[in-house]
Amino acid sequence: MFNRLFHQYKSIPHAKQVLGLFSVNIIGIPIAIITSVVVTRYLGSKDYGNYQFIISLFNLAASLFTFGFFQAGNRALVLNNDSQIAKEYYGAEVAITSALFIVMSISLALYAFFDPNIQEKGLRTLVFFLIPFGWIFLLTTYFEALFQADNRIRMLAQIRLYPKGGLLIAAALIYFIFMDKNFNRLSVILTLNLTTQAIIYMLVLYRLHLSFRNIKIRLIEIWNFNKSFGFHIYVGGLFTFGFFGLTGILISYFGLDNRGVGFYALAVSMSAPLSFIPNTIATTHYKDFSVRKRIPTKLSLITLGISFAALIGLWIVIGPFVHFFYGKEYATVIGLTFIVSFGRTVHGLSDYINRFLGANGQGKALRNNAIIVGCSMLILSLLFIPKWGEYGAAYARLITSVVYFVSIIFFYIRFIKKGTYI
Repeated sequence: MFNRLFHQYKSIPHAKQVLGLFSVNIIGIPIAIITSVVVTRYLGSKDYGNYQFIISLFNLAASLFTFGFFQAGNRALVLNNDSQIAKEYYGAEVAITSALFIVMSISLALYAFFDPNIQEKGLRTLVFFLIPFGWIFLLTTYFEALFQADNRIRMLAQIRLYPKGGLLIAAALIYFIFMDKNFNRLSVILTLNLTTQAIIYMLVLYRLHLSFRNIKIRLIEIWNFNKSFGFHIYVGGLFTFGFFGLTGILISYFGLDNRGVGFYALAVSMSAPLSFIPNTIATTHYKDFSVRKRIPTKLSLITLGISFAALIGLWIVIGPFVHFFYGKEYATVIGLTFIVSFGRTVHGLSDYINRFLGANGQGKALRNNAIIVGCSMLILSLLFIPKWGEYGAAYARLITSVVYFVSIIFFYIRFIKKGTYI
C-alpha cells in the first residue's frame, strides 16, 4: 500500500520538494521525542507543565499581535515573481515585526503583573525575564507565512529542523553534565530553547539578504494586502490559533498545578507528525494551488490514505513507547494521545483544504470558517476543561476538528461552484 502511494506521488509536480520537506519533518520526529524525554526527566512533571504553560503563553501572544501583517506579506509574495522585490517584502516585514514586538512586550508585561494565576504558580519573575525573547515567537510565524508563499521550501525545512537539533544538544549537555548541579532547571531549559532559536533565526535572516529599499512603497502594499486579505485571516486566527492556544492556559487555571498542561502538550506533540503529511503536501503545492480552480483528486486521495495509515501506526506504538521512555508518571499521556491524534489527523486534512483556499485569496471564507472553528473550541473548552481537565481539552479538540473539516468542505464546495466567496 505504502509503495503504491509512493510511486503514484512521484508523478505529481513538486514531488521532490514534498519528499524533502516531509523527510525533514520525519527526521524532526525522533529529535523532538528524544528532546522531550530528556526535558521531562530533567524537569519532572510539575516543572514540565510550567515549561509548556509559558511556551503556550508566548505562542498565544504571538498569534494575537500579528494583526494579519504576515499573511498580507504571504499574499504579496504569492503574486510576486521578482526576486529583488521579494527581498524588499522580507525587509518591510522585519520592520513590521519590530513594531509588533514592542506592542506584544508591553501587553505581556501588563498581563504578567496583574494575572493572579501566574503569581500563584510562582512564574511571574520568569515571565518578565523571558519577555525580551518574545520576538522569536513572532519570527516563527514570519518564516512560516513568507517561506511557503515564496516557495523557499529548503529554508522552511531548516527553520523547522535546526532549532530542534540545537535544543536537543543543549538539553543533553545539561542532563548528562549538570544534572546534579543546583540550578533553576526551568529557567535553564527555557533559556537554552530560546537562545538556540535566536541564533538560528538571525542566521536565516542574514541569508535572506533583506532589502530596505523602497520600504515605504512595500509597507503601503503590505498595508493594502492586509486590508483585503491579511486582516481577514488574522480575525479568523484569533478564533482558531488564539482559542486553541488558550487551551493550555485554561487547563492551568482550573488545575492545582500545571501537570495537566504538560500531559496535554505531550499528547499534542506525539500527534503532531500526523499533520505533517497534509501540511507538507499543501505547502509545497501552495503556489500551484493559486492558479487552480479545484484540488487535484489524485493528490487528495494519496494525502488521505497516508494520513490514516500513519494514525493507525501511532495507535499501535503509543502505549509501549510512553511506558518505556517516560515512565508511569506520564501514563495519562497514552489515553490523551488516542483522542488528540484522531482530531489532529482530521485537522491536518482540513488545513490541506484551507491552504488551497488561502492560495486563491479566499480571505473572507477562511475568516468565517475560523470564527466557526474558534467559537466551537472556546465553547467546548469552557464546558469540558473545568470538569475533566486535560481530558476535557482533548475531547474539545477532537470535536472541534470535526467541525473544522465539515465547515472547510462547505467553503471549498462553494468556491469551486462560484469561483469566489461572496
